[in-house]
Amino acid sequence: MLAPIIALVFFYGSTRLSIAQPQAATAANEAPPLQESQPHVIDLSSAARLMLVNDHTYRAAISEQASTQTERDKGRAGLLPSVQMGYSYSRVSGSRWQPDFRGQRTESDLRYNSSNGYVQLRQPLLDYGRYAGYQRGHALADQGLAVFSRKHQEAGLRVAGAYFNVVLAKSQLSLQEALVSSLTDMVTAFQARYRQSESTRTELQETEARLSLAQADAIQAQDQLTVASRELQSLIGVYPHPIAGLVARFPQHPLTPERLDDWLARARTNSPEVRAAQEAVTVANTDVEQAGSRYLPTLNLVATYGRSQSDSLSSLDQRTNTFTIGLQLDIPIFTGGYTTANVARARADRARLQHELTAALERTEAQTTRFYTDVLSGAERIKALQAAVESGTLSLASARKGFVAGTLSNIDVLNTQDKLFQARFELVRAQLDYLQARLALVAATGDLQNSTFDEINDTYLTAASTFR
Repeated sequence: MLAPIIALVFFYGSTRLSIAQPQAATAANEAPPLQESQPHVIDLSSAARLMLVNDHTYRAAISEQASTQTERDKGRAGLLPSVQMGYSYSRVSGSRWQPDFRGQRTESDLRYNSSNGYVQLRQPLLDYGRYAGYQRGHALADQGLAVFSRKHQEAGLRVAGAYFNVVLAKSQLSLQEALVSSLTDMVTAFQARYRQSESTRTELQETEARLSLAQADAIQAQDQLTVASRELQSLIGVYPHPIAGLVARFPQHPLTPERLDDWLARARTNSPEVRAAQEAVTVANTDVEQAGSRYLPTLNLVATYGRSQSDSLSSLDQRTNTFTIGLQLDIPIFTGGYTTANVARARADRARLQHELTAALERTEAQTTRFYTDVLSGAERIKALQAAVESGTLSLASARKGFVAGTLSNIDVLNTQDKLFQARFELVRAQLDYLQARLALVAATGDLQNSTFDEINDTYLTAASTFR
């Protein structure tokens, strides 16, 4: 029986886009619109929804998966009867010599039309190679589903990473612009105080130098934002503007399940990479069986109907109708060593894929462990950076008061301000790394679907902090 069709569905917000395999994949040639109407604000859910339609890498994976599903029909075709027909028509010209009644050889012109046509049906009755090919077709189709599932998860991580890069770049630009604005106010104040001889020229020059560096960093941040936005646009088909940012109060919900062993058990069972490697081993098993089938005899039922006219000189001006039916038995005796070499190749290839399956299992366990620890350590790092931002804010206020009181220099204020803005940027980056690690952990278990994107979008992103 054919394997059940697995439906992979993404649901984002109020829009549901389903990709059923293999029906929708086989219809991939009917190209859907490459661009949807852009929502008012691009958030993670809408970006992922647009990616399904506009990312050419993902659409290439759909077409690839659709092509693999034809392997089922190809394998089944080997077990079904085949019918072929042939027809030939020729014009024969020549001479014929024969003795006459006196014993002398006489020549006569020989011209006639010759035709021959047939229809033949061949039904395999005993052919283990064809049966192995049937099994191989199913194995290849199942492998195609597993590979598409892996690329499905990779596409989700790809669009999430591109989205977070834009948010990080916009956050960095906003921080740089705020720093430039703060330093500009300081330069203006020092210029006024310098004109009144209340400030030194050194203090003014120190602040102007920091302002120039901040302006250069702002230009670089703008360039990084342009590149990140273009990369996200290549995935979703629209320019990501405006785009939703992080919530002001960043929550940290515990993982479900909480234990690493539970995540490892899920990954060993559901990891798309492991499933694809397992299906590759299954295909290799059928390759070994198909290669070994050349040692075995084959039995076919053959039925032929033919019609011919003037097929030869002996049947000149004669029409012949023939119908034959019988069994054809082929017994392989010697193939020059090809079968032995082919079986050895198939077995070696199977051994290679078995080692790759073991490597995929170990790699998946290592990645799952790393993503799990990234989530836990990321949560702790966010708490530390939040404390650093709070203390940096207080330190900057104290440094400014100390400068007014004369206990601290202007350079102390500038250094404290730089540390505060750096801590704010590191906090945003740590928060985005934390979200990416959560998504990667879910993807390692093959569960990166609608609920995960919606949860991240609704919990950690908001239009209230939209970047424009």
